[in-house]
Amino acid sequence: MQQFTLPFSATTSYHLDEFIVSSSNHYAYTIIRQWPNHWGVLPYPFCILLYGPKSSGKTHITKIWQQTANAFTLSRDDTLSPLLLELYDAFIIEDMELNWLSQDILHYINFFNENKKYLLITTGNALNNFTLHDLTSRINSILKLTIAQPDDQLMQILIFKYFSNYSINLSEQVLNFLLAHLPREFDQMIYLLTKVNSFALEHRRNITIPLIKEVMKKA
Repeated sequence: MQQFTLPFSATTSYHLDEFIVSSSNHYAYTIIRQWPNHWGVLPYPFCILLYGPKSSGKTHITKIWQQTANAFTLSRDDTLSPLLLELYDAFIIEDMELNWLSQDILHYINFFNENKKYLLITTGNALNNFTLHDLTSRINSILKLTIAQPDDQLMQILIFKYFSNYSINLSEQVLNFLLAHLPREFDQMIYLLTKVNSFALEHRRNITIPLIKEVMKKA
């Protein structure tokens, strides 16, 4: 019987057992999981910055830590009230390059360090161009965890997991072709996998190497 893709919706899950560990993220994952041990370095032992490209798993790691540490995710509109500081010992600033002022980031790094509150900051940008000199000094002094581009092991697992969410089994030849030809940037890889899946569904065709080549030509 011929197998076609089905329009199942893949759900976003941030459970610990859903996170895929490989050489590209192992160090960051290990440090996050060891909290509160081995967290940060002097002179800012309570702060960590997590860097990784778009769709690399920063949010997933952050959610794992949030659940473990009962951390509060800050927004620019939040006020550090006495009640908030009493309820939480850990805080998160996500995507510091988006909608955050340098002086606010500097304030939080200093404040949480002085008050012995844990802080996890995430970013998708290289951090080497701050107009605020003091913030540059702080960023250079805190522990930075990097999620690298996916290695072959992670790529293979991601491809398999993506199509498994739609109850699709790929042949070994198709999987090897995707490994060899997909971009290594997470967001571009996911974009192309989605295009392949949608095209196969729309045209009621199996996912084969000729189909993937056809999609890549049009992408």
